Amino acid sequence: MESVFSSVEVAKGRDFPSVARSIFGNVRLDFQRGDEEKCRLVSAMLGTCRLTRLEADTHTVFGDRVTLGSDNPDAIKLVIQTHGCSSLAQNGRNVPVGADAFVMYDPSRPYTLTNSTAVRLLLLQLPRRALPAAAVTRLMDPFVAMSEHAGMQRILLSLMDSTIREIGELDDTARASLGQTMIELIRTMIGVDPQRERSSAHSLDLLRRRVKDFVSDQISRPDLDIGMIARRMGCSVRYVYRAFEAEGTTPADYIWSLRLERAAARLRDATCRPGEISEIAFALGFSSSAHFSRAFRSRYALSPSKWRKVGAA
Repeated sequence: MESVFSSVEVAKGRDFPSVARSIFGNVRLDFQRGDEEKCRLVSAMLGTCRLTRLEADTHTVFGDRVTLGSDNPDAIKLVIQTHGCSSLAQNGRNVPVGADAFVMYDPSRPYTLTNSTAVRLLLLQLPRRALPAAAVTRLMDPFVAMSEHAGMQRILLSLMDSTIREIGELDDTARASLGQTMIELIRTMIGVDPQRERSSAHSLDLLRRRVKDFVSDQISRPDLDIGMIARRMGCSVRYVYRAFEAEGTTPADYIWSLRLERAAARLRDATCRPGEISEIAFALGFSSSAHFSRAFRSRYALSPSKWRKVGAA
C-alpha cells in the first residue's frame, strides 16, 4: 500500500501555491485579501483523470499564462463547489459559482477565478480526448449544468467526495475505474449521445476499411496521398484522418508502413535478384532508391541489401 499512499499529493499553508501550480498549470494566485495558511488540498490521479479536494481562503486565480494542460494532460476542468461564493470570467463571460454549482471550462483559454469568500470544492481534470471535439469547442465559454441534471450532479458529487475521502485505500485499477465512471457521467450531462457516437464510429470503421483496400490496390503510385484518397472516397481529408485516429496512426503513416512491409516481403523472396532492390522501391511508390534505403533502415535497422542477404541465407 505504500506506493498507493505516496501517489496522493497533500499540501497546506505556504506549500499550497507551489503544489497548486504543479497540479493546475501555470496559474498565478493572489491572496491579498486572504490567508494562504488556511488553504489545503488533497489530490490524486484516477487513471487519465485527476481529482482534487480543495479548501482555500479568499483569493484570485489568474489563468492568463496557462498553456495546454494542467498536470499535463491537456485537461478540461470540472468544478463542483460545495461552499462559498466565486465567479469565473472567461471569453467575455462572467459565471457566478455558488454552493453546489457545477461548472466546466477549458483552462487553456485565459480566465480569472475570483473566490470572494472562503471556498470548498471538488475539482476533476479530464483529458479533452475524453470528450467529442464538438463538446470541447463549446467550452470556449464555461459550461454550467442545467437544472434537469441536478440528480446526476448529486451522484457525481457523491462519487467524487467518497473517492477522495477513501483515496489512500484504493489501488490503481479501482482509481482508473472510478475516473472512467466520472467521465461517463460528465459526458451524459453535457449532452453526448452514445447512440450517435456508436453510429459515427461504425461509419469511420467502414471508411477505414475502404481506404485500406484502395491503398492496397494503388500502393505502386508515387502520387498516392491523402488528397487522392479523400477524392476517391467522396469525403473530406479531415474525415479520412478521423478514420485512422482509432488505430493511433495517420493515412500517410499507414501508406508508408504498407510499402515497407511489402518491400521487406519481396526482398526476402528467394527469387529476388541483387539488382532488383531499386525495381522494388520504384514499384512500391518510392521516389528514389536513397529515400527507400533511409526509410527501410529506419524501420528494420538493416539496409535493404543486408535484409535480402539474411533472407537468402
